[in-house]
Amino acid sequence: MKKNAFAVLTIATMAALLLGGVASAQTTINFWYAGTAGQDKYFNGAIKRYEAKNPNIKIKNTILPSPNPEIEARLNASKLSGTFPDVFAAYLIFIGTRGAQGDFASMEEYFAKWEEKGDLLGSAVDMGKFKGKLVGLGYAPAPLMQLYRKDYFAEAGLDPNKPPTTWEELHAYARKLVKRDSAGTVIRTGFDIPTMDAANTFIEPFMRGNGSPLIDEINFAPTWTDEGAIGALDFIVKMWNEKLSVPFDFEQWSEHPITKGHGSMGAVIGPGLSQAFDKNPDFKKKIGFIPPMGPKRPYTFCGYRLFTIGSDSKVKDAAWEFIKFMMSKDEMWQRFKDEMIPPTRESLTEKFIQDDPEYNKAIAEHVKYGKGKAITPWTGIASRYMEKAYQEALNGRKTARQALVDADRDLRAELKRLGFMQ
Repeated sequence: MKKNAFAVLTIATMAALLLGGVASAQTTINFWYAGTAGQDKYFNGAIKRYEAKNPNIKIKNTILPSPNPEIEARLNASKLSGTFPDVFAAYLIFIGTRGAQGDFASMEEYFAKWEEKGDLLGSAVDMGKFKGKLVGLGYAPAPLMQLYRKDYFAEAGLDPNKPPTTWEELHAYARKLVKRDSAGTVIRTGFDIPTMDAANTFIEPFMRGNGSPLIDEINFAPTWTDEGAIGALDFIVKMWNEKLSVPFDFEQWSEHPITKGHGSMGAVIGPGLSQAFDKNPDFKKKIGFIPPMGPKRPYTFCGYRLFTIGSDSKVKDAAWEFIKFMMSKDEMWQRFKDEMIPPTRESLTEKFIQDDPEYNKAIAEHVKYGKGKAITPWTGIASRYMEKAYQEALNGRKTARQALVDADRDLRAELKRLGFMQ
């Protein structure tokens, strides 16, 4: 009798384990993203929402410091220890640098089967491709916004509701808008032209808008000596030589003439612009937006953060399901409400615009026509040579053509030394 009771108890226990085993088994996804303790409101909320819907999934989130070198150090250490994240919210530059090292798993098959893939903005997908293969999905665009002061336009006899739409108009308007004192010193810029850190975001939209790809992202080769790149740099140098601007560092958003109040037209990256509006709400009322432009095609710069899957992850399927959740319409809209991050779905564009018609329409347009840094393993190296060429041309040490020819030559030589080119 005791034997039978024990057998029944054992069978019942095993059945309970078998039936409940799937329900009680838990998968852990290691999720890393850059930020600070004060910037994780959205991610903490998203993780709670996902875990509530998926009780078998545990999201272990790690907040990384924002600077690239510190993130690189953490990622390198995690590779050595076998703890590389399952899902990593990567800066755009990592798609090239870490993609070349094989750190990200391909999303091609997952993406092909996703029924909602057609709703994503083209840039959100294209920015996540390394050598043409999808390894990331863009969730946080940061476009470079071209601005103008409506009150200064009216003062100069320009229509405050009609920004320039061509390079010719941009140049002509800048000449009308610039103000100088009796000694000829610029006291209000016509168009802001940076003298430092211009290669990362400022000059590239002009070159691409003039028809240059800048870098062949499939064959990994610079194309800086084409007429598109040279013509764009010539155009900027010409305006600088006419003393339409003052020196400033492009990476210091608070130091831009346009944000300090003595600039008529200029460019500021989206997050920097939001900070300026938060500090001075009246400033926003005076601002209009210049549409993306170019002689060949409209272009602006747009950085991105992207969700990626670690190539060594043991839970790739679960990681993809988490990314799909993070790329859902509800989560994109929640990111916008919590962090002012523009959504990257076509179906949310109109709703996004209606939330702040003039500002958000401009953001949507800049995201649509935006492109970030080239996806290569050596983009950071290329930026140094482009910056040198830019400053040589701006300071008159070389012509735009010679500066770019020399930079192209020197970059290729270094890439060969480092083994990136034959």
